[in-house]
Amino acid sequence: MMSRLSLLCCCLLISFSINCQTWQLVTEPFPPYFIDEPNKPGWLHEVIIAALKTQKHQATIEYTHWARALKLAKRHKRVAVLGAFYTKQRAKYFTYSPSLATAHTVLFKRVDSKITYTGSLYSLKPYTISKGEDYVVSEQFEHHPNLSVTTTGSLIESLLLLKHGRVDLVAGTKEVALYWLNNSERLQQAKQTKLEIVTPYLATQHLHVITDKNHPQAKLFQQSLYLGVQSLKNSGKLDEILKSYELSAEEIASIHQLLAKH
Repeated sequence: MMSRLSLLCCCLLISFSINCQTWQLVTEPFPPYFIDEPNKPGWLHEVIIAALKTQKHQATIEYTHWARALKLAKRHKRVAVLGAFYTKQRAKYFTYSPSLATAHTVLFKRVDSKITYTGSLYSLKPYTISKGEDYVVSEQFEHHPNLSVTTTGSLIESLLLLKHGRVDLVAGTKEVALYWLNNSERLQQAKQTKLEIVTPYLATQHLHVITDKNHPQAKLFQQSLYLGVQSLKNSGKLDEILKSYELSAEEIASIHQLLAKH
């Protein structure tokens, strides 16, 4: 039989290995939340890493295409996917963290094109719409029977198609698209066609961190992230990170209000 000392050593070793391992997380470049730049990786990137650190957990974030990120998590190759919108379909397989940020999904069109959008998705039937593979626009959009939707590898690729007149509209996240239009070399060098947002917006979405329900460390990860975010908020470190990204007082207050709901 195993001696008490041996049993104690085994328990300590297991506890040590769990706490000292580096959690591997994954997402897609999704600025300004996840920018994937060494000096400015994105405010939500920094919040998540700092939150886990308060709970004595190390983590690294890999950047890849969104569809691949989801597949890696489903296969337990990565512990969590960052920045996911909620859908009923995803919720069958993934556990969701509380909301960490909000974003707006919208339609983009060329300034010189005439698009009639009444606010009803049925009015979009005549148009070809591009979006990223496995991106979520809204529950209604994803299941609408009358939309002509094509997919690309990323929002940048969809916006390039729109600039070159190969699609009528792009459905995507407003904050991310505006960042890419101002900062992506590919979009800057593309045909100088001006784009604009179509109103009204399609949806307001919440950003979550999701873990596969069957991942052996899903519960520990979600608990550590939640406690870590609360710790950052209470210590003032959260505001320090947000201010370093020049978020306005109104934006910071909105984030605090969102986090206070949990």
